[in-house]
Amino acid sequence: MRRLPRTGRWLPLALAALAAALVYWSPALVFWEATGFGDWQQFQHQWEAAYVSVVRYGELPLWNPWHCGGVILFGDPQAQAYSPLFWLLLPFGTAAGLKIFLVLHTAFGWAGMVLFARRHLGVGPAASWAAALLWAGSGFFAWHGSGGHSAFLPFYFAPWLLLAWRKAATDLRYAAAVAGIMALVLLEGGVYPFPYFCLLLAFDGVVQIARAPDRAGRLAVFRAGAVALPLMLLLGGFRLVPVLNTMSRYPRPTAGDDALSIPEVIAMLTSKEYDYGFPGHEYVWAEYGTFIGWIALALGLVGVVLAARRQRWVLAGFLLFGGLMLGRVTPFHPWALLHALPVYGSLRVPSRFAVLMTFYLGLGAAIALQAAVGWLARRRWRHDLDFLRGALPWVLLLAIAGHLAWGNGAVIDRWRGPPLPPVDHDAEYHLISRHQYGAYASFPARGVSNVGCYTGMTYPAAPGLWEGQRAQVRLRPGGEVHGVERTANTITADVELSVPGDLVVNQTWARGWSSDVGRVEQGDRGLIVVRGVPSGRRRVRLRYVPDDLALASALGGTGLLATLFVAWWPSPARLRRRRRRARPPAAATSAPG
Repeated sequence: MRRLPRTGRWLPLALAALAAALVYWSPALVFWEATGFGDWQQFQHQWEAAYVSVVRYGELPLWNPWHCGGVILFGDPQAQAYSPLFWLLLPFGTAAGLKIFLVLHTAFGWAGMVLFARRHLGVGPAASWAAALLWAGSGFFAWHGSGGHSAFLPFYFAPWLLLAWRKAATDLRYAAAVAGIMALVLLEGGVYPFPYFCLLLAFDGVVQIARAPDRAGRLAVFRAGAVALPLMLLLGGFRLVPVLNTMSRYPRPTAGDDALSIPEVIAMLTSKEYDYGFPGHEYVWAEYGTFIGWIALALGLVGVVLAARRQRWVLAGFLLFGGLMLGRVTPFHPWALLHALPVYGSLRVPSRFAVLMTFYLGLGAAIALQAAVGWLARRRWRHDLDFLRGALPWVLLLAIAGHLAWGNGAVIDRWRGPPLPPVDHDAEYHLISRHQYGAYASFPARGVSNVGCYTGMTYPAAPGLWEGQRAQVRLRPGGEVHGVERTANTITADVELSVPGDLVVNQTWARGWSSDVGRVEQGDRGLIVVRGVPSGRRRVRLRYVPDDLALASALGGTGLLATLFVAWWPSPARLRRRRRRARPPAAATSAPG
């Protein structure tokens, strides 16, 4: 049989996954220009800050003046302005762009899970789609995707990451793919996906070593890791450097004391919706809701048990990440031990490990359904009922899909926020009341900021900030302010001083601000202060350039070149062909007479 062209093999899966994603998020897509609820105001605000920086001022998104009286953007661990998708979606605006962002990630996750189940479980179409349905269609993504945790969407890369990681042991070019995916996670603000994926790669590396048939196979896994790790650190350095700097300057230690009981886990997986809170826990229900329903849960658990025979790694993954999801049950549970490590100590909400627990539960569902398909194939059927042999697995799949739609549809149908105003190119920057969280997304377009901070960092707004449509700079000991102009990353003040003095800017200070006159310091109330401004009339121009931008760019550029070099390295098959062609032909011999 003639083999299908490459597009013929991939296109049906891509289209089916895209259709599944469109159906999944259809309640959100109906209101195309509406903004989301919950933390979407924060994440859409970040997208808007970057969008206005580029569209109105033609600047790179480095500083966000429209929040906290000014806050770092380049160093924000959750910033998504450096994702390639952000720039591709820029023409659509942020309201439509974020919805496309949602759909594309979801489609990518569905397709990846189908492919991973087929390749590494050896299951058929119905079983592989069961894995994708349970994981990519679970309430974890419904709650976090509809509630505004945009930085959790890179979790959809998990199956592709494992596909590349497992292939890298036999073809080092795929180590470049591992590094590329991990760097993309960082570029998309994946402050939780990145450390979770580091654990996932480590776990799966142990799985590959344990399953390797010989010493050469085990060494191949180590070799793949030895190539992928430095590539990941270099390529991801563009984000790792500023993010680690931010975490060191504004540390966020957390207690991490939350713990779940088994009945509460069952409630997470089978309850359509609790009240906004979750009794006995410090976080809201959105942090726990992972609805898959009773049918999918039963199928997944049966499959996880069946995996103990031939695919023990599925059972091990379910137990490991399920144990982490339980939280600090005892001081010796996995979460308690993990939380004692650097970086992981800043993570909160252990229930977020549900995303990886359900990944392996979904693989368990695929194993169980494939076992059912095999059982049906071995049974004898009446001729007029033989069609049930192929139909029953898909009927079960439709039942699971319907249950998921019933459980998660109302969660997704919350995109009813006010549309964003157009960018006001004439807006004069000033600070307004802090009590406007529901309108955060509109701040950059309106050209306003506030003194309240709602970020994932312990970043403080300057106590000295002032509100109202007043001059945004003040002079000490005195003088006259003739005008102030500002862009996202610059502040220009036309001032006149009778004696040398200081210029106080209504902006929270951070490292990276400099001035063409005098020297920039942090004032006694957290504001930007330019010391030593000479007397007379002059224009003082301040500019923000992150102090780690050069290093981050150098590391990222070096990593990009190194990753491309590894990716373009000849495949093992091509190298074997070259070696065969390079061998000298065997010398001809004559038979004895």
